[in-house]
Amino acid sequence: MDSVQETSETLMNIVLDLPTPRNEKLSAKYKRSFAYPSMKDRVPVILSKLVDLLYREKQNIINIYGEGAEEELKTAIGEISQLKNHVQTGKPFEKFSSSDPDTDIWNADLEGFIKNGSKLNYYEAIWLFAECYLYRKIREIFATKSCLNILDPFFYQKSLLLTDSLPAIGPIMTHMEEEGLLDTSKSLSQKQLQEELTMLLKCTLWANRLDLSLAGGTVEVQSDLLHQVRNWDDNILVNDLERVSCLLVAVENSSKIVDYVTDNSGLEILCDLFLADYLVSKCNVKQLNFRLKPIPWYVSDVMPKDFYQTVEAVRSSKNPIYRKFGERWQKHIDEGIWKVKVDLYWCLGKPYSDMVDSDPQLYKELSSSSLIIFKGDLNYRKLVQDINWDPITPFSEAIGKFHPAPLVTLRTCKADVICGLEKDLAEVMNAKYDDWLVSGNFAVVQFDSP
Repeated sequence: MDSVQETSETLMNIVLDLPTPRNEKLSAKYKRSFAYPSMKDRVPVILSKLVDLLYREKQNIINIYGEGAEEELKTAIGEISQLKNHVQTGKPFEKFSSSDPDTDIWNADLEGFIKNGSKLNYYEAIWLFAECYLYRKIREIFATKSCLNILDPFFYQKSLLLTDSLPAIGPIMTHMEEEGLLDTSKSLSQKQLQEELTMLLKCTLWANRLDLSLAGGTVEVQSDLLHQVRNWDDNILVNDLERVSCLLVAVENSSKIVDYVTDNSGLEILCDLFLADYLVSKCNVKQLNFRLKPIPWYVSDVMPKDFYQTVEAVRSSKNPIYRKFGERWQKHIDEGIWKVKVDLYWCLGKPYSDMVDSDPQLYKELSSSSLIIFKGDLNYRKLVQDINWDPITPFSEAIGKFHPAPLVTLRTCKADVICGLEKDLAEVMNAKYDDWLVSGNFAVVQFDSP
């Protein structure tokens, strides 16, 4: 039996020709859901591109990791190709064996699903868990190698995305410089403080449209985001920006702590840095914690080395205004105003509602925050538990037990899950647009406070 026939027969036995039922968790077994084409078509493309990239960068990898890397790379490429076949044919999930610190957690979660009678494959499992398992499986391929143990297979794609993104931030820098937004000696009116903060929030919101995992590993960076975002307000379906900006510029709290749960590299993390700079310069934020991914994740997610590489790329630019911003950012890091924090929980297959029980220490840390900013679609899905809610379900209800501190989610919609909409808005959107939930052309800014 060839692989195409095997894939076809496997999916015929597994997939249901239905949309995701209301109040059920998303799963690729529902053919009329976004999870199904995502797993069937998008994931194999990502894995194929990863194989091609590793072949292309073979000599560079050997030069960095030594002669022993050649044979390991050959093995890893074969294992990624096998993983692609396992996705396409719905093979059962396997336990992990590496010495990575999250191995026992993942294996315990797999055991838990089995005990509950859940079917664990890429189509019948909960989509959130299945996707996260996939990226942990990619990590496992390299975690079990000696020479390539610390290789980030997505590093080259993220580096290219950063290079392509740098020209697009010039207008934001010029605006911030001309308006004195980072000049601590220049006071801004409360109105201007809020207006500029809202503008930076919109920039980092819409920069989230650029996602290598959604684009199959390639994206086209948009230039002059600063002016484009002014025209996209009507596309923000839930807009709590005013509530967020009011909280952040409130003068009565002069020692705020902000936790920033990041998403993508490239233009998005650059816009995150502009916002973070403004928060510590103008909004009395005394400490800003960047919550980054511990392992390569969803192709373009930010790990610590990506964060530092981004700061250094701006700092070492030939353009003096870029260098000025890069030096500021490095100073924030050196002085401990910006802190980089890495936690295993961000790369598990769990919704955030489970955190209070699964990782009480992290939940306690977040509880001391004045505001937690969550970026992107995956963070949104984890917040709302990846459930197909009635669209008018309140956001505060959808996030379950996760109420550690005031929080906001800045999300462009790239998956068919949403909540907190006004009555009838979902019906209006469905009548106008087939893909409004998955195109990245619409967004939500949703706020919750305990």
